[in-house]
Amino acid sequence: MSENGKIIEYEGIKYYLEDGQLYRLVPIGRGQLPVEIKPKKGVKLSLPQENLLDVFKFLDFDQLLSFQQTSFYFKNIVDKYGKELARKKFKWLGFCRISDLKFGENNFVEIPPHLYDFKLSKRLEQKWIRGIEESIPMFLTTTQYSDIDTVVCELGEVNYNWRRGLYYIKLPKLPKNLEEMAIARYLFKLIFNCAFEYYENHDMIRINPQMIDLLFDYENETTNFPLQIHLQGAELTLRCHTSLYFMWNFLVSNYCGVYINFINEERSMDILCKILTEGGNKFLNITFYQLHSTLYNFIIKHIETSQEITKMVKEIELQNISGPRISSERAENIKVEINEKLKFTTFQLANKHNPKIKFSVSIKEDEDQSAHVEGGNRVLTREAIIKRID
Repeated sequence: MSENGKIIEYEGIKYYLEDGQLYRLVPIGRGQLPVEIKPKKGVKLSLPQENLLDVFKFLDFDQLLSFQQTSFYFKNIVDKYGKELARKKFKWLGFCRISDLKFGENNFVEIPPHLYDFKLSKRLEQKWIRGIEESIPMFLTTTQYSDIDTVVCELGEVNYNWRRGLYYIKLPKLPKNLEEMAIARYLFKLIFNCAFEYYENHDMIRINPQMIDLLFDYENETTNFPLQIHLQGAELTLRCHTSLYFMWNFLVSNYCGVYINFINEERSMDILCKILTEGGNKFLNITFYQLHSTLYNFIIKHIETSQEITKMVKEIELQNISGPRISSERAENIKVEINEKLKFTTFQLANKHNPKIKFSVSIKEDEDQSAHVEGGNRVLTREAIIKRID
């Protein structure tokens, strides 16, 4: 891009460069444009997509949405480069039953057909038809929710007057036709392209990963946006082994608190270790509750010996750990304090392949190891915090 026409941002203010002069850009709504310069129907734009992309990167989500609605040309550009552009921000995301809500039918949002209309390839259409015929559910539910036929998606936000706004969108648990599949695709695409401050899920209702695979065309690479839910924070109660795979494949979050509420934890050890040791680009901070010390011991060994330590989650907290912990011969700066029947131990660990990468480890436990019991299990460690410090 030449110097003329270049957009520069300095201290949050955007400027337009033309013939050596900088002009400040002030955002205005489409309705505020003078009639003389409003775009007219039939006007063709000759700007290359790369130049339009430079402009679109300075627009927020609502402005992008306005542009999308003006022409298919703009819509295709935003769809093509969606992962590089602004995301709509909501306060929270949730899924529930209709019976969990306390309002009338008129509070539901109906999605207009032009929003979910897109060119459906023959191959994708066949996949959808097969999914409908095989009764592949759009959502997975627990036994007590197995009788529901409709799931409500909640998108929550707070406006400038601090009033809470909610969007309630109904989806069938079992889609019956192509239109319902197209509506679900539109909604899931919206969720993947938005950002949420908070997401709480007790694993009663969860998006079926098999349905995501059906709705979006991976193999032909027509899906050019990440199929992931972007979160500021999340609280999850996981009731089955496969829920950990949903967390790994579809969630990106700054903070994630995870309650493991199923037996046979050993079966899940591989995916638990994978999340913590390879999920550094997906999760900044993870807390796991009520696990066996096997996971703690694995993390300590991984810090000491891994050749790919940079992929690890930077801050890990383990609450209420049962079972014995290993001690590390590489521990440095060991400090032990006892205060009100609690024992606090801190030390540092360096990776042997990259000694510049260090982690601090903080342990809180009962001085009397027989004193604390949680859920019938003897808890030897109340809290372990492992944090990268370099």
